[in-house]
Amino acid sequence: MEKKLKQSILTSYLIGTPIGILTVAATIWIPFLLTGEGLLTIVILGAYRISTIGLLVAFLIALWVGGKLAYQNIKRGKSLLLTSFKYSTIVNLIIWATFCLITVLTVTEEKLLMMIPPIIAFLVCTVLTTFSIGLLISYMIKRINNKPTELKNTVANN
Repeated sequence: MEKKLKQSILTSYLIGTPIGILTVAATIWIPFLLTGEGLLTIVILGAYRISTIGLLVAFLIALWVGGKLAYQNIKRGKSLLLTSFKYSTIVNLIIWATFCLITVLTVTEEKLLMMIPPIIAFLVCTVLTTFSIGLLISYMIKRINNKPTELKNTVANN
């Protein structure tokens, strides 16, 4: 794997992982912190516990795929916004599809009703991350791609 691709994937992990994990934690704990009651937090954990674990595992895979996709798009000269949209869409599609699949496989009643929150989350997260973290990651990957390689520097200096 070439160096700039590795750096691009690493950038996706370094920026995406802490923000993603904090977002999941906030989604679980903010209802408790806002209301002082843990009922909604218990409902979220009870209903989606296994799906949330699957989402986190899928998230780590999705960051790799998204970093590679963003690298390829930037290398092909695609715009930052388009790259960010593709990055955000693929990352969110992987994590929310995994979440939905696990939910369908583990929930015995009201499967359709249980699918509404993750579908809404997919749409909202894709839009929000396109204009925030996805754009930041795409920008950083573009900077990595615009750096001259060491070989070019060595040849230019000789």
